[in-house]
Amino acid sequence: MLLALWSPKGGSGTSVVAASIALVAAGRAEARLADLGGDQPAILGLPPLSTAVPGRGLSAWLAAGASAPTEWLDAMAVPVVPRLSLLPLGDDAPPGAPEAGAALGVALRDNGLTVLDAGAGPSPAARGAVEVADTALMVIRPCYLALRRAVVDPRLGPSSGAILVEEPGRALDASDVAAVLGLPVVGRFPVRADVARVVDAGVLRDRLPAPLASPAALLLDGLADARGRWAA
Repeated sequence: MLLALWSPKGGSGTSVVAASIALVAAGRAEARLADLGGDQPAILGLPPLSTAVPGRGLSAWLAAGASAPTEWLDAMAVPVVPRLSLLPLGDDAPPGAPEAGAALGVALRDNGLTVLDAGAGPSPAARGAVEVADTALMVIRPCYLALRRAVVDPRLGPSSGAILVEEPGRALDASDVAAVLGLPVVGRFPVRADVARVVDAGVLRDRLPAPLASPAALLLDGLADARGRWAA
């Protein structure tokens, strides 16, 4: 199953949310974290993989086109914690075509749960992967500017819900976000100083804070099937 997370605006917390969900999922079964945003090695406290493994990574897979062999994905996997592997972005490369992204998304749907960090940019390849995901979720803060971008983003169409990264002091709340997007808010992750410290220290994989682990677990519990529906 492929769970794709994306955001209409940078700085929304997509990569931290994706990493948290993948870490919690690995506590239940084999899982993978696919990184099209490029920040996962730093978030997880791993070395900069683009230099450690030149020529390997999702960027190379996408550059090869829709006919790239799926065996490459297994070869590029980097262990993170028991039962979780990372498929890193690898070397910087021009964004792949939507067809290559869609082919990647189809390949990632096999072998258990893959959490895809599709990032915030309008990458054609990332858009193609989001469109074929079993479940696509938008990660967004209760921000007027982010909502303005979200309602015209083509990735909104295949999305089945939104994950709200909640900041204190915002005028908008979850009901406002749901009303504007026309999507249910299926997860709520708080912005907190203790979470930021763990991320900044690069120890998220070893010390996943409860404010991230709890909503990640609830979100995984709500994934009812591969058609993007949610449990009652």
